Amino acid sequence: MTEEYPTTAEVAHRLRLSPKTLRNKVAAGIFREGEHFFRRPGLGPRWRWERVVAWLEDEGQDQQEGEAVPLAEPSGRRSA
Repeated sequence: MTEEYPTTAEVAHRLRLSPKTLRNKVAAGIFREGEHFFRRPGLGPRWRWERVVAWLEDEGQDQQEGEAVPLAEPSGRRSA
């Protein structure tokens, strides 16, 4: 099976995100160059789709294990 190398717009469409949200995730360090995507001169970023899927599956595991974002308390304060 050949690995797919979609563009940022194609990955954003598949994940139902805007391309800007995907770029923000890169800036935040969620997606890393060399691991999740690479750049070739004249092409723009190309994503390793299998790595994106692996991140998506790992993210789901984290939420199931209780490592999700803490919920706000009824008083409006975040729990630690």
